Amino acid sequence: MEFTVHDFLHDETGSASVEYALCVLGAAMLGGVLIAILISDQVSTALAKIITDALSP
Repeated sequence: MEFTVHDFLHDETGSASVEYALCVLGAAMLGGVLIAILISDQVSTALAKIITDALSP
């Protein structure tokens, strides 16, 4: 059996694995961005103030 460039370009073998890997990579990047935002000083201060205000009588 002989493969042509057309066969190579239209072969979908492993495409589901690549899509899964890209989704996992995207989720990891989003998680990293969210962690960076949450540990910033401004957000930490704002969250602490919200929690303090909610727990104070």
